[in-house]
Amino acid sequence: MREYNFNDDGFVILKNVFSEQQLEPLKKLTNEIIAYGEQELEDPFRKFYLKHRTDQGVLYDLFQRHPEFQELAKNSKILDKLGEVFGENICLYENSLVYKPKGKRNAVPWHQDFISRPKEPLKYIGWIALDDVRIENGAMKIIPGSHKFGFLKWFRLKGETHHDRLDLSQIDANNAVYVELDAGDVLIFNQLVVHSSDECDSEKPRRAYRISYAGMDKIIIPRGTPLVLRGGHPLTIAKAFSKRASETEDPFYVKFIRKVAYRLNQI
Repeated sequence: MREYNFNDDGFVILKNVFSEQQLEPLKKLTNEIIAYGEQELEDPFRKFYLKHRTDQGVLYDLFQRHPEFQELAKNSKILDKLGEVFGENICLYENSLVYKPKGKRNAVPWHQDFISRPKEPLKYIGWIALDDVRIENGAMKIIPGSHKFGFLKWFRLKGETHHDRLDLSQIDANNAVYVELDAGDVLIFNQLVVHSSDECDSEKPRRAYRISYAGMDKIIIPRGTPLVLRGGHPLTIAKAFSKRASETEDPFYVKFIRKVAYRLNQI
């Protein structure tokens, strides 16, 4: 397998990061979460996090819901590699587990992650293979070097889990490569890398835990509260946040609106 790198290709592959012994309990737990979701039972976290989409193969916010997944996200080999782009401080932006539900629409169209959020800081995604990932069971397709294009033109298809999609006139899918992984391997890619996966109906499961990482120079998260995965020490935080608190406080009307919104959310 060719060795990829962040600068030229926009992604890297870390081999044998997790053992089968580490992954087996998570596979079992994943199957139990899917079974719970398919029964449409009450979700105690629905107020705080996104609803699982078992119809399209996405389980949201497992780091917060199930602590068993936290050690995967905080793995030192992954964070060391991310340190090359983020430096000392790394936080969790969001996370999900993606799989290919058999007999359902499970293709993922060409896209860039978070394409509708160009003003936010850059993210990198860790994609941990819980199963062996091959072309026949839904290996990811990536266009190496496509992160250099920046944010591309896109459109939104309402009602779909993968609702933000690329205008295909901007890409050449002939340049794509399939990224096949063994269980325990980790793919890490720049959010701007153009990627997709095919529809498949394989008997072999393809489950992957997906973590979006960000630096901490400007902390923005889509839901929940910020979670520091590495760093956060006062000496390193001071490099990015050097102003006095009084200089950065929100005006009174912003505080008031935030308080009203919070109260309305409690109703």
